Amino acid sequence: MSKGKKRVIIFLSLFFVVLLLVTFQHKGKSFGFLVTLSYPFDALNNFTTTVNMTITEVWNTFGENRRLEDKLSAALLQIQRHDEIVRENKRLREILLLRDSSPNYIATARVIARGPDRLLNTILIDKGESSGIKEGMAVITTKGLVGRVHSVRGNFSEVLLLRDPNFSVAVRLQDSRREGIISGTGHRYSLLEHIPFEEVVEKGDNVVTSGLDSIFPPGIPVGVVSRVRAGDHKFFQSIQVLPFQTDTKIEEVVILTNAGASP
Repeated sequence: MSKGKKRVIIFLSLFFVVLLLVTFQHKGKSFGFLVTLSYPFDALNNFTTTVNMTITEVWNTFGENRRLEDKLSAALLQIQRHDEIVRENKRLREILLLRDSSPNYIATARVIARGPDRLLNTILIDKGESSGIKEGMAVITTKGLVGRVHSVRGNFSEVLLLRDPNFSVAVRLQDSRREGIISGTGHRYSLLEHIPFEEVVEKGDNVVTSGLDSIFPPGIPVGVVSRVRAGDHKFFQSIQVLPFQTDTKIEEVVILTNAGASP
């Protein structure tokens, strides 16, 4: 048989096989080996579809979570701002009450910075000569004594703090009325000096200004006795006083005239 006849026979055989397969599939029949061959492709197609759906769902969930987190952060920020406003209003109301109850009142000021001189414990406030402030005036808060005005410019002033070693104020023990002098130490506590050894002083006693130095009005709360011990000699005691007002937490202050001066 020639090669040409063989090719014709093979072609016709393949044609009839394909025709037979199409006829059986059209009638709803199938062959097991065809199902077996198509299963991996169907499984792969189903897996790919499932993965695509899962990735889409995860991405949508992630985006929704990000949107919810942004809304939550905005809400928390709003709450913090509201809380800060409430705290500020409370402080300002207390300052106004202090102003109205202080006959030696001159001005109310905000703390704007720490003093530039590292050798002095000072703060800067946003009021100065233009507001009637002068050197030596007392500076207080609703908690108690802060210090005194150290230097003045047109629109700001420098305040020497109670804990500075250059600071001193005439005081008395509130209960016993015993008089003494408070001096700064450079630390958080101050020293109450010139209290005789025989005077009974206890931890927790309150200390207020006496007004005898003609600088600070009398009755300003200064601090509380935190430690009492015998001094280096037998005449006076060594007494530590913890100020009522922590100078690292001062935001608004009130300035008062000298005890013996008129506004």
